[in-house]
Amino acid sequence: MSTTDAGPFWDGAHAARPAATNPQPNHLLAETVTGLPPGEALDLGCGNGGDALWLARRGWRVTAVDISAVAAARLADLAVACGLGDFLAAGLDLDPTTWTVERAEAPRRIATGPGGHTAEVTDHVLLIRRTA
Repeated sequence: MSTTDAGPFWDGAHAARPAATNPQPNHLLAETVTGLPPGEALDLGCGNGGDALWLARRGWRVTAVDISAVAAARLADLAVACGLGDFLAAGLDLDPTTWTVERAEAPRRIATGPGGHTAEVTDHVLLIRRTA
């Protein structure tokens, strides 16, 4: 698949399945941020929005991005329906003199997708904190 095919591919994948009504967060996200004070979060590849919604419900300002316009539109609609329509943060300044990387990992896990098919996936966990 070429990069020009990725958008239509993921639009089709998301359009082919029903919109999620209660997507769940990735367990690594919950483990990583539980106990942290709410701040700003960037969810790249947000998919059905489980992580973004979970964070927003806990007071985080979330910017959620996906290559699929279908996924992004569904998440925007779901956020409004959940009363979270006013979250999505301003631009992020990641100057290394201002930000400290506290956790950067790429653990692998087996995930189950539509139809019960399993595959190994890589979760990217990046926790960056603004230095005081």
